[in-house]
Amino acid sequence: MCKRKTWGVDIPPEITDGVQIETRSRLYNQAYLEMADMLDGKTPLSIKRAVFLAEWAYHDGNLDYDWFCAMIDSVVTWLNGFIKANGLDKYKTGKNIALNDFFFNPWSGNGYTAFEYNFKDLDDPNDWTAQFVSKVMRTYQGQCRSLPMYYKILAEAIGAEAYIAYAPQHTWIRYEDKDDLFPEDWVNVELTTHQYTPEFWIIEYNEITEKQIESGMYLTPTTDIQTVAGQLSDLAHGYWKKYEVYDDFTWLCTDKSLKYHPARDVSWVIRGNTLQQALLNHVSHTNGLMDNYAVYLESLINDCADQLDAIGWKELDEEFFKRRDQRDEETRRIIEETGGGIILD
Repeated sequence: MCKRKTWGVDIPPEITDGVQIETRSRLYNQAYLEMADMLDGKTPLSIKRAVFLAEWAYHDGNLDYDWFCAMIDSVVTWLNGFIKANGLDKYKTGKNIALNDFFFNPWSGNGYTAFEYNFKDLDDPNDWTAQFVSKVMRTYQGQCRSLPMYYKILAEAIGAEAYIAYAPQHTWIRYEDKDDLFPEDWVNVELTTHQYTPEFWIIEYNEITEKQIESGMYLTPTTDIQTVAGQLSDLAHGYWKKYEVYDDFTWLCTDKSLKYHPARDVSWVIRGNTLQQALLNHVSHTNGLMDNYAVYLESLINDCADQLDAIGWKELDEEFFKRRDQRDEETRRIIEETGGGIILD
């Protein structure tokens, strides 16, 4: 892509098909290389490690992996004991039942503290650490990205089948109802409100279209490979948050991510923003002349727009959020009247 070098930390050209990539952080480089190796099958796939790497790089290396693993291992030990003590191993989804209980209710395994939505973080939308799993581990509070990702890490550790699913600016957990305990084939676990929500409600609440579902952008349970690919998008997003720049690194992350999860809208948006910045940088050196390279970059930008259109992406406007706020008020009213729990009809 961009061959002009304006910063000074290199990624070896053999990693990037001969193109020299330069970024602002060796830690981000290392995180990218480890995740890329997972996706390419060079090292074992680990969602736990991928999540850690994105947070570790943002924290300038000041996050200890031994601590991260120890926190998870202690919960895994408790979950396995909980499953055995309560006879949940007789259920095909017994491990999921244990995980749901761990997040929804106070037990010794969570310090007798049910996990809660961290409303304080809403006051500072620029705090990227608000969506970190490591923060959930310390505080038992999180939001719609950190709580499902923590659930997914624990599911990976105990061998439970669980999938990350996306909606506009939202993430939750899905798993198949193999024990016929719910009215639908898939269980949708909404960790921020301690509820099981039906599919039709998720579609209506988030205004998800049929095209978005068919393309795999929203509602679709993501595979483990797609989940790690999504972590590369998060890595690029965190890099942009930290350094306030779209550059070769954000292009590199999204290029790799989209090879394994081409329906991830966030990846296409970051890629498009990166190309737009590259075009602006280039024409600033040509005094605004649209030479062949500028035309080439513009064609790549248009391709991003076409790809986003193909998967059904649409930019969220103020009216969307107003409508969703109204639905939130209705949901809160229902919860107050019913005492919370399962939303089924």
